[in-house]
Amino acid sequence: MANPIRQKEIDERVGKFADKFWGAFQMTENGRVKSTILLYSFCLCWVLLAVYGGCFALLNPWLDGLLSGSALPVWLISLVEALAPAAAGTAAASLVWLLPGDKRLLPAGYLWLTLLMLACLIGLIMLMGWENAGLVLQFFGMFVLAPLALGLSSSLLAYYLYWKKRPRAEDSARPWKRQ
Repeated sequence: MANPIRQKEIDERVGKFADKFWGAFQMTENGRVKSTILLYSFCLCWVLLAVYGGCFALLNPWLDGLLSGSALPVWLISLVEALAPAAAGTAAASLVWLLPGDKRLLPAGYLWLTLLMLACLIGLIMLMGWENAGLVLQFFGMFVLAPLALGLSSSLLAYYLYWKKRPRAEDSARPWKRQ
């Protein structure tokens, strides 16, 4: 039997964390959002989902027709049908990097997309049952893992290179000290 006092403490901690998390989406007194990066990256994750969905919807029928008559092994055809639309979607999504503003937006959008897809994976496994988990994981491996791996790694690499090259605040204040 669970300790009701301990359970109450856990519920209070979870409640405080949830209030703090959802409080970042609320407005301040002057009508601005408390955390714009959180809100913008959440909205960007839905745009990324649409971009990848469009790439898979447009490219997979064409690739399937092109590769179905070939003598290639099935695993190679599946790999090409997973990586080609994922690469096209990553290239299209990388155009966000050219926009002015906070460069953390694209990696944060991919992190939101990762959380969203993990929630979908858990929900699908719960709905389909453990006996069909292999089919669900195969579907996710083909249509979710490739775009997330390519997109998240490329956006994190681009942000790292940007972060490494950006001028530091103390260097811009004293240009004669730069070497």
